[in-house]
Amino acid sequence: MIRMFFPKIKLKKIIKYCIILLMVIPIVCVLAYGINLDMQIRKMVSKQSVDLPMRIYSRIVFLGRDNEPKKKNNIVKILLANNYREVTNIERDGDFIITNNTIEIRRRQFNFPHSNEPAIHALLIFRENMLYSIYNLANGQLLPSLKIDPILIYILHSPNGEQRLFIPRRDFPNTLVSMLLATEDNNFYHHGGIQLSAMARAMMANIQAGKIVQGGSTLTQQLVRNLFLTKKRTVIRKLKEIYMALIMNVRYSKENILELYLNEVYLGQNNGHSIHGFPLASLYYFGRPVNELNVTQQALLIGMVKGASIYNPWHHPQLAIQRRNLVLSILKKHGIINKFQYQKFIYSPLEIKLPGQIMPLVPAFIQKVTSELNKILFHLDRKNFLGIRIFTTFDPVSQQNIEETILEEIPKLRKKNNLPDLETAVVIVDRMNGEIRALIGSSLPKFPGYNRALQSRRSIGSLVKPAIYLAALSTPELYKLNSWLDDNPIALQLSNKKIWRPRNYDHKFVGKIMLLDALVHSINIPTLNLGLALGLDKVNETLWNLGIDQQRLNMLPSSLLGSVNLTPLEVTQMYQTLGSGGIKSQLYTVQSILTPEGKIIYQKNPNLQRVIAPQAAYLTLYSMQQTVLRGTASTLGKNFFNAKIAVKTGTTNQLRDSWLAGIDSQEIVVIWVGRDNNASTQLYGSTGALKIYQHYLLQRRPEPLLFSIPQDIIQVNIDHLGNFTCNADHIWRTIPIWNNTHISHWC
Repeated sequence: MIRMFFPKIKLKKIIKYCIILLMVIPIVCVLAYGINLDMQIRKMVSKQSVDLPMRIYSRIVFLGRDNEPKKKNNIVKILLANNYREVTNIERDGDFIITNNTIEIRRRQFNFPHSNEPAIHALLIFRENMLYSIYNLANGQLLPSLKIDPILIYILHSPNGEQRLFIPRRDFPNTLVSMLLATEDNNFYHHGGIQLSAMARAMMANIQAGKIVQGGSTLTQQLVRNLFLTKKRTVIRKLKEIYMALIMNVRYSKENILELYLNEVYLGQNNGHSIHGFPLASLYYFGRPVNELNVTQQALLIGMVKGASIYNPWHHPQLAIQRRNLVLSILKKHGIINKFQYQKFIYSPLEIKLPGQIMPLVPAFIQKVTSELNKILFHLDRKNFLGIRIFTTFDPVSQQNIEETILEEIPKLRKKNNLPDLETAVVIVDRMNGEIRALIGSSLPKFPGYNRALQSRRSIGSLVKPAIYLAALSTPELYKLNSWLDDNPIALQLSNKKIWRPRNYDHKFVGKIMLLDALVHSINIPTLNLGLALGLDKVNETLWNLGIDQQRLNMLPSSLLGSVNLTPLEVTQMYQTLGSGGIKSQLYTVQSILTPEGKIIYQKNPNLQRVIAPQAAYLTLYSMQQTVLRGTASTLGKNFFNAKIAVKTGTTNQLRDSWLAGIDSQEIVVIWVGRDNNASTQLYGSTGALKIYQHYLLQRRPEPLLFSIPQDIIQVNIDHLGNFTCNADHIWRTIPIWNNTHISHWC
């Protein structure tokens, strides 16, 4: 048959060519397969450093700025909440020392949105317990402010359920790398990706044991296995692993391979998601960056490489200690540590953090962040979140304080009032710029679910009243704090022809009452009369200026007493505008967004807009401050007399909802307490929401709410009839007024 096609070629040559062909074809196939594997490797390696989860961070604190805490104890809380450690001797980044009048700190290196800043050794100096100055100890220069690196609060998992934080090789501690190589691959820098002698030893050991007891894999083989292969142990898989390790060793430098391994190695699970790489494992298990780990902590993570499930310190602490100590013995053998260090280290505790202690579980806040992100990224025409870093307005101190308050106070209210289904929502924002500091969506703050802060629309009761008084005080030619309001029974015919007879809380009427006292004591009928005199359109306009969407408003006479349905977030917007002195800023959580390469693709620039006359806002806030001294929130006066907090409590019909809005020097807090079925709670504003606010303030210890007195606001004396007087014998009270007519004497 062969002769028919090749009659002139000798048979020996034909056989020779066939043999060569049979030899060449497998080689070509192997090379072609290798080219295919090389393409897979390059694609995966480039993807590992880019296709990362979205990371969400807390706010960046600028110590020394006017809008940041100044008290020493509040600054200590900030440092602790941001995973800094109080020590007696500063050794690493993230350490700080407290003395009577100073705080010495090693601020960590961090890639902030506008600059990648190195670590700073700084000294905070205090006078009378208030921050006075900040010095850079490296050069003695005075710093205008000191940025504190934020904490990671959420990782949006990649589609495959894996989590990792990719950092370059140079940022890993050399001791960690030395430990890894000594334990897992001592000849890493000298072999070509595989080590035949190690594989041979492992094969003999496995044959003798009758099962797999050794692996014999190099770091390069382990990396290939993690990136490309299944856990099924077969000869074909092993051969593929060896081939890919050889290709990777040719394609990439040893430092590149080591960098990939350090960021990729599997080190456990968290809530069903895989933890990959030492940077993320360091964060989860110890709550600190990998470059801040001590020797025993590094040894623990190195030990987990052998089996992250078996040696997991959360689930098997004793096995984890045994494996750690074995790693330490290897380090002693290789001279990385001496025998005295070894004896000390093997008795060290694990020092691990429990799951959930590192990244705060704040589902209500994250829900608001993702809602904003969807809108922002849609406008940026970005299809996914992967790899981006989001810096938010989240304040871990405020969140922790309000969570502890809720978990203590809500069970008390439930038990005392026999209300097992009592729920709550809280919104805390920065007073001046509308940054959302903390969110509580339910009585179980750490569990995702129905977010009442954003979604529950309820009648706001007396929380609407400051808007009515604000509208009146915005017309100083008609109304001042000593203006008299009618307080007599009233009957109104509604659109459905029914007669509405509103009444005061105590069912009493005093005939007339001063405007200031009507607001301080939250009296219904004078407020209703004032709103009707102003006109519903005027009140509606004021609410719109304060930030309430007019589509949410259908103003009726009953609206003047609180039958306005709003979410806690919308109420907070209203009080932020008032609390800032009349400057509205849209509430938000997303501060800036960075690409994986560090490019800023979004930066929030708050649109601050003057919508209320500062004089009217000042007079309204002054009145709300009086509620703490002698009004509906007077129970706060005992502990917070000097804090000058402005407060408004609220209660709805049939005692369904208990509300509070509180304003201190830095924060605005809105609290709602009620039942999802809208049934009565028998709680007033002062017996429900106020209890929560009082507990929160006891933890926070607010600084005094002080205002810059606006132009044309003057202090005048009045007698008991409300008339202006200059007679010292007749002075009953001194009040501020808006002197819009610039009269020099008010007597």
